[in-house]
Amino acid sequence: MKIYQKIREYSKEKGETMKEIATAYGVTPQSIQLYFSGKNAMPLNFLAWYIETHPDLDLYALFDKKQQNIVAEPKPTYQKKVNKQDVIDKIVAILEKEL
Repeated sequence: MKIYQKIREYSKEKGETMKEIATAYGVTPQSIQLYFSGKNAMPLNFLAWYIETHPDLDLYALFDKKQQNIVAEPKPTYQKKVNKQDVIDKIVAILEKEL
């Protein structure tokens, strides 16, 4: 799937109209239609603007030809590393309960 196709599908899923995108970017809806149809090359300025205004887009997935979904996965929550001594203490406490 090409970049313009991925962005077109993404904007459809978001419920954006070409008129809304064109107004926000400052071009005519016909220009957006030409970008989204692949008839005109999507300008790099437009692509950069679109990515900036849609922070949930995954830039790497956008350029990966094999990747279909371009929405970034939520980042996992940070988990504190386990202290070895804490693990040892827990094991000792469990063993003491068993004795």
